[in-house]
Amino acid sequence: MVPYIEDGVELQKAAAEAGKKNVFLIGDSLRMGYCETVKTDLSDVANVFYPAENCRNSQYIITCLRTWSTLCDPKTVDLVHFNCGHWDAAHWNGAPVSLTPLPVYGENLRVLVWQLRHIFPNAAVTFATSTPMSPNAVQGVNPRSNEELRAYNETAREALRDLNVPIDDLFSVVEPWDASHFADYCHLTPEAFAELGHVVSRFLRGRL
Repeated sequence: MVPYIEDGVELQKAAAEAGKKNVFLIGDSLRMGYCETVKTDLSDVANVFYPAENCRNSQYIITCLRTWSTLCDPKTVDLVHFNCGHWDAAHWNGAPVSLTPLPVYGENLRVLVWQLRHIFPNAAVTFATSTPMSPNAVQGVNPRSNEELRAYNETAREALRDLNVPIDDLFSVVEPWDASHFADYCHLTPEAFAELGHVVSRFLRGRL
């Protein structure tokens, strides 16, 4: 059974009465770090839904999107915000190549936008870039570099440009942050995740 953050039907009934919008967040552990902040920040204007699990890489989102959409009535979703890239760029178990080659990553994003617009037919679709590694990153068994992440983010921009998908540039937001904002090689501290959540909330609020 798909885990519900709240009872979607009841939330949407209340939203309709209160004139609120519905927002759907999709993404990896970065999204997991800021989603509660976004939900709280936007509580006056929107219900915020998201999968309980880590959405991992672009291929995984493609295969799981239909299941996650049952968290609510997808026809009532007004705005989707999604990200993926860290898992795609990573060299899993120290492999010499990234999990998802850049051309495949770009095509996967285009497929995802098509799927999102098909499954959430009344929603505007937005994309968030992957955030950088810690300045003091000690690479683990699944390494990736900021140079690679920049390349994946640029590939995303190119792939989505003619699809008119607004980009929430979280890489640029986090890039100036020092190592004190990071809990490990790529994940943020709770305080930094909350700060990033406020950035995402402002981006979304401007599009609701």
